[in-house]
Amino acid sequence: MTLFQLLISLTILILGLILSIYNENIIIFLNNVLNRSSKTENLLTPEELTQFNGETKSELYLAILGNIFDVSKGSKHYGPGETYHIFVGRDSSRSFITGKFKESESSDDVIGLTNNELISLDNWLKFYEKQYPKVGKVIGRYYDENGEETQYYQQVKEMLRDAVNDEEELKLLKVAYPPCNIEWDVNSGTRVWCTKRSGGVERNWIGFPRKLYEPGSHSFRCACIKEEDLVLPNLQEYEGCISNYVSCNVKTANV
Repeated sequence: MTLFQLLISLTILILGLILSIYNENIIIFLNNVLNRSSKTENLLTPEELTQFNGETKSELYLAILGNIFDVSKGSKHYGPGETYHIFVGRDSSRSFITGKFKESESSDDVIGLTNNELISLDNWLKFYEKQYPKVGKVIGRYYDENGEETQYYQQVKEMLRDAVNDEEELKLLKVAYPPCNIEWDVNSGTRVWCTKRSGGVERNWIGFPRKLYEPGSHSFRCACIKEEDLVLPNLQEYEGCISNYVSCNVKTANV
């Protein structure tokens, strides 16, 4: 074997050793990542979750919409005997809204909540996502045994999207048709009037007070309407109110 061939053989051998070392390190790295993931993303049954109450187990876990958070760093609020310990060791999503904290009244079922309540509950979820580490999911109403979202959770998310869209539409309606100023006096009764800041909406026009009916509903609110919008079909003048007046005394307290 020539010297050149010997050098080539040694080079190949060294490269092989280097690659084997790197491959081993890569495998170790991937295993560590997978092990870390399995430790931080637990799947717990409701029964298993009850153990993380600061007594049976030292950690303090609570769940909201099936998502488990470790609130141990907030033990002065969530520890045994503290104000919010009622939330620990279970998913009491509905109680965040209803304020009913007895175990018999606690529930993770949120179907039937109003749009505003769903948005408020989602804000609680965002609060915990920001303040505390998420450590897992509850197997049950929101996640299945594989950690996948259930049909129920998908329905709740769809309801939440609708609620947010409705809220955005209401904000746009408030800007387009600002609420009237309203006051009541024992002698003169109810007065409604419009200004360039009525309803907390600043603008460069005043508008005229009208009953604004919600589509398909018999309920209405007092809104300040631009002159060009007075032809809208869901508007009605207040009885006894001159149509081009910006202030009116009305005969009903329901405005």
